[in-house]
Amino acid sequence: MAVTEINIAASRGGNIPCMAAFPSGGPSTGVVVVPSIYGVNDDMAMVAERLAGEGFAAVIPDPFWSDQDPGIMGHDEEGRTRAFARMGRTPFDQAFGDVADVVEDLRARTECNSKVAVMGFCYGGPFALVAAAKCGTQAGISYHGSMVDKHLDSMPDVNCPLSFHWGDNDRAAPLAVIDEVKKSFSARDDADVFLYPGGVEHGYMLPGHGAAYNEAAAEQSWERTFSLLKVV
Repeated sequence: MAVTEINIAASRGGNIPCMAAFPSGGPSTGVVVVPSIYGVNDDMAMVAERLAGEGFAAVIPDPFWSDQDPGIMGHDEEGRTRAFARMGRTPFDQAFGDVADVVEDLRARTECNSKVAVMGFCYGGPFALVAAAKCGTQAGISYHGSMVDKHLDSMPDVNCPLSFHWGDNDRAAPLAVIDEVKKSFSARDDADVFLYPGGVEHGYMLPGHGAAYNEAAAEQSWERTFSLLKVV
């Protein structure tokens, strides 16, 4: 599926630049994808294409579009330093407001059947949880999400399935943190934490993360994801 660039009006003013991929064949469930701190890069283009190829309308906003240092960051030392710096300058509530705007925009588009899930990678992980609590989404999906434990107070307001995925060797989410998330999810029968064994690292879903990419774990995650999205 062709990946395109679109702009979505932000309620705080300005336009949020987004990557999008829409399947043919009429309205479908939409997925808003929140990327890692590195931005809307080739990995995100792959995600958009894969979602659209499975029949889902995908939109990926740039959470850092209004920062003084916007755009795609590399995975080298300079890129990581700049990426973490702009994350520190970007309040979560501000970025979440943009995500909420994109959810509402996608929900109203002709390519969407009004059902929307939020999917997050790394930095984007907590957005899947908070959107499930605040945006009336149909599912929240996270891969190697960081700082998810800081937003578990959203759980009482979640009214949709959650599917959160980590490797067992995630430097950004130690096992103690993952266990805390599991405990918070345990009261629900539609909230799952999947842990991939064998030293699976942070970033395992994304080829751009180099040696951390784990194709076997990634494919199992995608299989579980599509199984969920097809029934929401």
